[in-house]
Amino acid sequence: MKILWVNPSFLDYRIPVYEKINKLTNGNFFLIYARSRVPERVYKKITDAIGDHAIGLSNELTIDIPGTGRFSDTDVKIPYQPGLSKCISKVNADIIIAEGFFQWTPIALLKAKLKRKKILIAYERTSHAERFSPKWRILYRKLISKFIDGYSVNGKLTKDYLIELGVKEKFIFTGGMSADSEKLADMVNLFSIDEKIKLKNELLINNGITYLYVGKIDERKGIIYLLNAWIKHIEKYPNDILLLVGDGLFYNKYVSEYSNFSSIKLLGNIDYDFIYRYYAIADVFIIPTLEDNWSLVVPEAMACGLPIACSIYNGCYPELIHEGINGKLFDPFDNNTILETLSYFHGKDLKRMGNESINIEKKYNADSVALNIYNSCLLLVGL
Repeated sequence: MKILWVNPSFLDYRIPVYEKINKLTNGNFFLIYARSRVPERVYKKITDAIGDHAIGLSNELTIDIPGTGRFSDTDVKIPYQPGLSKCISKVNADIIIAEGFFQWTPIALLKAKLKRKKILIAYERTSHAERFSPKWRILYRKLISKFIDGYSVNGKLTKDYLIELGVKEKFIFTGGMSADSEKLADMVNLFSIDEKIKLKNELLINNGITYLYVGKIDERKGIIYLLNAWIKHIEKYPNDILLLVGDGLFYNKYVSEYSNFSSIKLLGNIDYDFIYRYYAIADVFIIPTLEDNWSLVVPEAMACGLPIACSIYNGCYPELIHEGINGKLFDPFDNNTILETLSYFHGKDLKRMGNESINIEKKYNADSVALNIYNSCLLLVGL
């Protein structure tokens, strides 16, 4: 079985899945992507992983139509990729996997139907994330879904959303999303005690609990609600530390407003290849997002052995957060629930909870996800 994945843009986390699907197909996996949309490090990694089966197309053109929403993507990006149709035909795969309903998917769908091939959509949006989506976009999704053979989704909330759109449950396959957890966990294990001590000393981390956030510093991620609660939290737990890794629209504003609090460390952007250092020194991972489909930083942190404090607006929580076992849920709009969650981890066996995170995440690592997607393709092709 020859599989073609048409995905204009992806990052490091997808590469292990692509590599493992390539092995499952005995080298019959191909990827078409936009060379201009991936960082140089990703280009090098995917080329090392699957060689010339990773086909980067150049000279993509886009028309950007700004949206009106602050959160879900109400904006529209209409791309035109020269050579895409010809490249899909040249690969001549048994099944095409496309990303989402738009971007390059219409061309992939047209080619699949003309060649009488199967098409699988990799999809990750949720009803909450799409709550501001315009009516025309919903109607478009309902229409195009009538021509799709199957869906590979991250978890329950995305499955529920597709069912709302009229997709039959039997055509939805869960377990289609993973983080680059294997590499991160390996790097954390290789990070020596002396290196951890050195980094902790640099950050003035003492004997409290160190909470870590990794992601954008913007409105959608709910950082302001965490910061406001944190000021109250340290009145009771003055030795706790909050590490915020990432940059974004509100980064400079928060640096200016919270620089007087020694327990808050706004670290800015850290290269992906060095993120593991912060997972290695943290005690608890926290994500106060107001809207996320299936945050990959959560399984990353879990693979690194961290308990999770997670917003109820994060689409990954049904699969990954088992309250009282590996973490706790909270509502970032409710200051009391944030304070309860921050306090919750005091007096808990964080090592045990972290081990539970590792065990839960294994079901969603690259090996498991690659096999899930491969088996979905086999089922649709009828082999």
